[in-house]
Amino acid sequence: MHDTPDIREESQTAALLHDLLRMRGGRCKECAALLCAHETLMSLVAGCKDSPRCLSCLARLMGGGREQVRDHLLGYIMGRACRRDAWSWANREEATEPAALPLCLWPSPEGIAKESQPEQKMNALSDEPAPDSVPDAEWDAGNMGCGELVMGLRMRLQTMKAGQILKLTATDGGMPEDLPAWCRLTGHKLVLSKHPEYWIQRREN
Repeated sequence: MHDTPDIREESQTAALLHDLLRMRGGRCKECAALLCAHETLMSLVAGCKDSPRCLSCLARLMGGGREQVRDHLLGYIMGRACRRDAWSWANREEATEPAALPLCLWPSPEGIAKESQPEQKMNALSDEPAPDSVPDAEWDAGNMGCGELVMGLRMRLQTMKAGQILKLTATDGGMPEDLPAWCRLTGHKLVLSKHPEYWIQRREN
């Protein structure tokens, strides 16, 4: 018997909160700075569960500017209930009002209203046939939730060369939105998106 979407969301929320509690008070793997709860969550959704980073170091890892990566990550987090619940937990942990942006990452009120809007634009889903070439690697993630999936996906892509293609099979119902958003966030190219099959090309750096 398959879990309902609501049960899956609850399970994924619980998994995220478990990781956040376990990693509470951790330090950045690169600069050893103390991580706030929001930075810990951003590291988790970016696939850095075992090597959390502060926002500045995470931005360098992802090849973007600090504010750009911060805002893209917020949009990704707000795109799904389990991640929104984890963000609300981080707000409570740092005594931040539910609708406010944390001062640890948004120290200036200028432009916050514009920056805080989650991105709604997703990569267009392709109905084109799969590329003629055989993918360089394949991974069947089954019904794995978004949190564990992006961590496994990040590790697999790290072992591949720039331009190589990973064929991912993922049946979780949130993937048609999650995968395009995650690829846009990390710079990898979504070559094909036809649920439950996704072809992802490793970024150049």
